[in-house]
Amino acid sequence: MISCSTLPQKTVDEKGSYAWKPEKFELNSQNQAFSAEGAVTMWIDVEQFKGKFTGDYQILSSDPEKWRMIITGPFNISVATVIINGETANIFHEGIWDSGPWNEISKQLFNASVDGDLFSVMLGGRFRFEGECAELGNGGKLCRKNGIYYKIANEKVVEIVSGDLYIVSEKKARFPSGKGRAGKNKKAGRSAVEKNKRWIGVSRGKPAFIFENKYLDASADLPESLFEAPKSEEPDIFDEL
Repeated sequence: MISCSTLPQKTVDEKGSYAWKPEKFELNSQNQAFSAEGAVTMWIDVEQFKGKFTGDYQILSSDPEKWRMIITGPFNISVATVIINGETANIFHEGIWDSGPWNEISKQLFNASVDGDLFSVMLGGRFRFEGECAELGNGGKLCRKNGIYYKIANEKVVEIVSGDLYIVSEKKARFPSGKGRAGKNKKAGRSAVEKNKRWIGVSRGKPAFIFENKYLDASADLPESLFEAPKSEEPDIFDEL
């Protein structure tokens, strides 16, 4: 549970004076294609579903532009499926597939615009950076790319600022290794996140979303058809896997 009084505090000062230098690097390069699982809380900004929602997520990505997101609620009931290809998204709702700009759909789901780089950082996937960085004097550094700021400590992103949105990471209790939801053994190739990390997004001073990482599988076979919305008369390939 999170309230306005317990929101994490933003520490990045975008307007500060820094000695910026060109820099490029890649984090989690071993996780180019991956499937991630965990819990999600969203403060949805859609009239018919407006309000707080808590459920589970499975998010798959075959490259930085291609994503598939499955959100489920209590009793594993499907809530939403979103397929993102670059700036375009297809969302399954009310029994049909519909399309629209991802920038707008993400604002409705997460109360903020969330791009592929932000998803990848929060889920533990690959993150390619080419922009500018400045040393912070405490072993960490602040980097900026396309107007988004990333605070890095111990070679890991710990805070992100993107316009009116800031995202802060928190470490949570360790999960039992090899155990999944309801204590079931996970399939080979999946690994429990060493320390469950929670990412809290705050937009315009109000909670926007929370991602709690549990598992990441970088060995999953992700066919391209997973990232294509089926036609209305076709079955969804994900239902067949």
